[in-house]
Amino acid sequence: MDTVIALTDLRADLPGIVKKITRGFNRLIVTVFGKPKVVIMSLEELESLEETMDILSEPGALREIKAASRQARQGKGVRLEDLKL
Repeated sequence: MDTVIALTDLRADLPGIVKKITRGFNRLIVTVFGKPKVVIMSLEELESLEETMDILSEPGALREIKAASRQARQGKGVRLEDLKL
């Protein structure tokens, strides 16, 4: 969930706001003179977004993900219990 906060309000409670952001996948949009300027997010969320971008940048990855999702909806996948390791 994105929350908007003015820079002056951010300064007033930076430690508390950092604690709230690191508890979950929350983004904070910081405004300066009422205009959005920057986003603050947890390192965990940033790493997750970067990993997603890395995966989706592989040629054909999105096509394969969509095909696998379609197969799963149609019950054509292999159940975890049926996998032989």
